[in-house]
Amino acid sequence: MKKWFIPLLALWLAACSAGPAADEIEGQIRARLHGSADAQLFDISDFQVLDKTQREEGVYLVSVSYRIHFKQGLAELRVLQDEDLIYDRAGPFQQEMGLMELERKYGEFEAGQALAQQVQVWMVRTEQGWRLAEPAQGVHSPAA
Repeated sequence: MKKWFIPLLALWLAACSAGPAADEIEGQIRARLHGSADAQLFDISDFQVLDKTQREEGVYLVSVSYRIHFKQGLAELRVLQDEDLIYDRAGPFQQEMGLMELERKYGEFEAGQALAQQVQVWMVRTEQGWRLAEPAQGVHSPAA
């Protein structure tokens, strides 16, 4: 039993210091993306972890890339929103903020369009596992 303790301890420590696994990173980013936008708006594919850099104990800067495939275009969403526009104390401008944010992030996108994304996120080890430390910030580059 003693002869297995040291190698198992070394293996366990190596696994702990390896940082978040690719599936943990992907799950957190997918949840963030679908949480900030309607999950019916787009699909995500070609997810890749490009780089993981430990900045301090339990904190990693992670670079990832993926493709977003839009199910609806921005023009279609505007038409749908105009049909559902409610004139209340918030006013139409406040109700359009969501579309303005989508346009800022992704530009004038169309249904069926694929958009390549590359972002850097901070991952922090918590008692509940690896979590995103702050909103994803990244470079939005058009699909090739």
